Amino acid sequence: MFKAVSSGFRVALMGVAFGMMSVAAHAQAQGNWVMKAPAPGPLAEVGIAAVDNKLHLFGGSILGYPGPRHLEYDPATDKWTNRAPFPNRLDHVGTATLNGKIYTMGGFIGGSVHNSGQNVAYEFDPKLNTWRILAPMKIGRGSVNVVAIDGKIHAIGGRDALGNTLTLHEVYDPGNNTWKDAAPLPKARDHAAAVAVDGKIYFAGGRLGPSTERSAQVDIYDAQSDKWTSGPPMPTPRSGLSGTYYKGLFLVLGGEFPQEMRTWTENEAYDIKANTWRTLAPMPSGRHATGAVTIGDHVYMAAGSLTPGGIGATNQTLEFTLP
Repeated sequence: MFKAVSSGFRVALMGVAFGMMSVAAHAQAQGNWVMKAPAPGPLAEVGIAAVDNKLHLFGGSILGYPGPRHLEYDPATDKWTNRAPFPNRLDHVGTATLNGKIYTMGGFIGGSVHNSGQNVAYEFDPKLNTWRILAPMKIGRGSVNVVAIDGKIHAIGGRDALGNTLTLHEVYDPGNNTWKDAAPLPKARDHAAAVAVDGKIYFAGGRLGPSTERSAQVDIYDAQSDKWTSGPPMPTPRSGLSGTYYKGLFLVLGGEFPQEMRTWTENEAYDIKANTWRTLAPMPSGRHATGAVTIGDHVYMAAGSLTPGGIGATNQTLEFTLP
C-alpha cells in the first residue's frame, strides 16, 4: 500500500518545483539563442548590415586572406544567397544602413596584420544589386565604427595604415558625396561597438593599442551639439566585440582576449533610459570578428572566429531573442 505523503514533504516538493520554475523563468527573461542555417563557408572579420529585413555579409577573410564575398541571409526562409560581389578584397570593414542602402567605410587588406587601412567608401543598393564608389575618407583606416544618424554616416575611430589607433571622427553626407570633420572620439581606439539612438551615438569598448589594452569605456556623442560625454563603463572590458540596438538596449556581444587564448561569450546590454548595464544570456560559444544586426524581434550574428585571431573562423549563424 502507498503511504500518505506528509504535508512537510509536499511543501518541500512544491518549493523545489517552484525553484526550478523560477530558474527557468529567469533564464528565459535573459533571452535565448538558436542556431540557424550556416553561411556557405567560414569567414572572419566580416562586415554585416541589415536592410529590407535581410542580413548582408561581405568582405572578411579566411586565415588572413580577404575576398570580395557578399552573401544575403533571409530569416523568413532561413536561407543564404549570393549577391553582387563586394568591390574590394577587405576585412575589418565598417558598415551602416541608411535610406534602404548599405554603406561601408575603410577596412584592411592585410588581414590580421592591421597595418593596411584603406580610405575607401562604398554604397550598396539592394534593389539594383549594385555597388557604387563614394568619395574617400581623409585617411586610410580599418576596424572603424560606422553608424547612421540624422541622414548622415559617421565613421569613428579605427586604426591607420601605421597601426595607430585613432580619435578621428568624420561625417559623410550622401546628399552631396562629401566628408567633414566632427568632434574627435575622447580616447583613441578601434575594434569597438557603436550604435545610434535618438540623435546620439553610443561607442563602447574597443582596443586602445595592442590587443592587451582592452577597454570598458563608453562614450556618448550628441549630434546636435557635436560633443561627447561619458557613460557608465561596460561590466566586461572587451575588444573585437559586436553591437546592435534591440528593444531599448545597446547589446554588446562577444570579443577576444588573445593573451588568455579566449573569446568572450558575454552578452551585456546597456539600458539607455535607465543608464545602467544588465547581463543577458551568454552566446553558445565565444566569438569575435563578426557583427550583430536587429531584424524584427530578433538579433542575428553570422560568421566570425571562435578563437582569437582568424584560425577559428566559423560559418555559424545565431539568432537571439528576448521575450
